[in-house]
Amino acid sequence: MVGATRFGSTPSLIVVALVAAAVLVWRGRRGDALLVVCASTVAFVLGPLLKLVFGRGRPPVNQHLVAVDSSSFPSGHALNSMAVLGLITLLAVRGRSGPTRVLVVTLGALLVLLVGFSRVYLGVHWPTDVLGGWLFGAVWLTICLVTARRGRGNTRSSGTVQGGS
Repeated sequence: MVGATRFGSTPSLIVVALVAAAVLVWRGRRGDALLVVCASTVAFVLGPLLKLVFGRGRPPVNQHLVAVDSSSFPSGHALNSMAVLGLITLLAVRGRSGPTRVLVVTLGALLVLLVGFSRVYLGVHWPTDVLGGWLFGAVWLTICLVTARRGRGNTRSSGTVQGGS
C-alpha cells in the first residue's frame, strides 16, 4: 500500500504526466500533450487549494502508517490520480476498440482505485476524503475533456486543420 500511495503522490504523477506528454508529442499529438500538461498542473494546484477551503482534520495520528501534515479533505492523491491517470487512460483508448480498450480502461481504473484505497488503508484519510478527491478529480477531468472537445470542434468548423490530435 505504501508503494501505491507513493505512485499516487504529486511528484510521481508529475513524472507520469510529463512522460505521457512526451510520448504524445513523439506521436504527433501535440494538442493532447498540452492538454495533459495543463490539466495535470491545475489538478496539482486544485488539491491544496481545496484543502485550505475545507480544512478538515485527518484521522487520529495513532492510525497513520505514513507521515502526513496537511488537511484531509479532499484526498490530493485521489484527486490527482483521477485527473491525471483518468485523462491519460482516456487518451490512450482513443481510436481503440475491443480487448485492448477494455484492458487499458480496466488498468487505469484499478490504478486510480488502488491509490485511493491505499490512503484509507494507511489511515491518513477518511473514506469520504477519497470519495471527495475522486469527485473533484472527475469534475476537473470532465471540464478538461469538454473544453478540449469544444476547442477541436471550433477549430474544425473554421476551416483550419488541427494537427496531431
